[in-house]
Amino acid sequence: MKTLHSLNDLQATRRPILLAVGFFDGVHRGHQNLIRRAVRASRQGLGETWIMTFDPHPRKVLSPASAPALLTSTSHKLRILESLGATGCVVAPFTTAYAHLEPETFIASLASSVPTLSRIFIGQNWTFGRHRRGNAALLKILAGNYGFQVVTIPPVCWRGQPVSSTRIRGAVACGRLSDAARMLGRPFSILGTVIPGRQIGRTLGIPTANLDPHNEVHPPSGVYAVMAMINGKHYLGVANLGTQPTIGRRRPKTPILELHVLDLRRNLYGKNIEILFLKRLRAERKFASREALRAQILRDIDCSRHWLRHRG
Repeated sequence: MKTLHSLNDLQATRRPILLAVGFFDGVHRGHQNLIRRAVRASRQGLGETWIMTFDPHPRKVLSPASAPALLTSTSHKLRILESLGATGCVVAPFTTAYAHLEPETFIASLASSVPTLSRIFIGQNWTFGRHRRGNAALLKILAGNYGFQVVTIPPVCWRGQPVSSTRIRGAVACGRLSDAARMLGRPFSILGTVIPGRQIGRTLGIPTANLDPHNEVHPPSGVYAVMAMINGKHYLGVANLGTQPTIGRRRPKTPILELHVLDLRRNLYGKNIEILFLKRLRAERKFASREALRAQILRDIDCSRHWLRHRG
C-alpha cells in the first residue's frame, strides 16, 4: 500500500478516486466495513481506492487535555489498513490552520487536490471543518457542485450499540479483551520497538525483549498469553506488563512491557513487534526472590504454551 502525506500527490492520477475518509483509530469493524465498501467498488471497476486519515488526532490539536488515548499509532494503523486492499493511504497533517477551514473551503480544496475524485465514503456521523459544522448532509450538497458522490456507511453494532473506538478503549482498559476483540474483529494488539533493558530475564535464563509501546492504550498490568508478529511471522509468547516489583527498582512512570518469545533465540533490538493480547494469565505480583520469580515465569511459559496450542 502506498503512503502519501498530501492530497496534492493525487493530482496526476487519471483513474477515478474512491476516497474512504476518517481517523480510523483502532481500525475496528465499523472502519473495516467502510473501507471494504470502497474496495468492493474498486474491484467492480469504478476506480482505485484511497484512504484519507489524519495525524495527529484532531483533538490533540484543538483540545489536548481532553484528547483520547490512541488505540493505534499512525504506523500501527497503516499496518492494519494495508491488509484491507486499498491502493494507498493519505496521512494528512492535522494543524490548527487545517482545523479552522470552513467546511465549504475544505471540500473545495479536496476537490481541487483530487480532480478525478469520484466517490467519498464516510461514516454517517462523520463531521469536518471549523467547529465540526460539516456533516453528511452538507457534504452531499457540496458534492453536487464538484461532481462526486457521497456514500454514507451506517455503524456496525455489537450488543445493541455501535462499535466505536471509545467503547474499545474502555474494554481494553478494564481487561475485557474478548469484548475488545469482537469489536476490533481481531485481538487487541500493541506495536512497539524493542529497546535495551536491564537484561534481568537473561540473567534468569529466560531472555525477554523490552518494548517501547507506540500505543497509548494498554490493558491492566499482568501476565498475558500472546502472539508476537515479527517480520511477518507469528510466534507464541508470554508478555508481562507492569512495574517489575521483584527486581527492586523504582516504580516506573509507565508500565513496562516485556516479551518472551517461545522457541525463538534472536537479537530483536530495534525491531518493531506487534503483540496480540489473547488471555490474561495472572496479575503481576512481587516474589520473595529472583529464584521464585524464575520458577513462576517458567510456569507462565508452560501455561501460555498450553493455552495457545489448545486454541490453535
